[in-house]
Amino acid sequence: MRIMAVDYGTKRIGIAITDPLGVISQPLETIAFTSEREMVRRLKCLVHENDVGVVLVGNPISMSGGSTAMAENVQRFVKKLQKALPIEVRLWDERLTSKYARTRMKEVGIRKTSKKCDQVAACIMLDEYLMSQAHYSA
Repeated sequence: MRIMAVDYGTKRIGIAITDPLGVISQPLETIAFTSEREMVRRLKCLVHENDVGVVLVGNPISMSGGSTAMAENVQRFVKKLQKALPIEVRLWDERLTSKYARTRMKEVGIRKTSKKCDQVAACIMLDEYLMSQAHYSA
């Protein structure tokens, strides 16, 4: 079963996915944001095409752990996804993933493009989730 991570934004949505065993994350694509309805449709297709069993959507909470205006938008989007998808859709803390993605890309010499940065941020979120699951199952 694959796991998909979604870095939700108002301009773009970065997507990462695991290998079929659910162990290794990899960038999948960046989708230009058009409307929530179109994003739900596109994600539904990706879930079906890639045999995804769980979707994680980044929750942009504040550094103090409180809700933000963007977090409220994400929660509304997640509710739409939960209604549209026959699989589990969960929120996942994405604090600092975009900043870390930009830093990592610079460190390894990858020219920063917004599209790639969104995918790398989704990968970081997915890696954190995978590590947390390995910790719980150990």
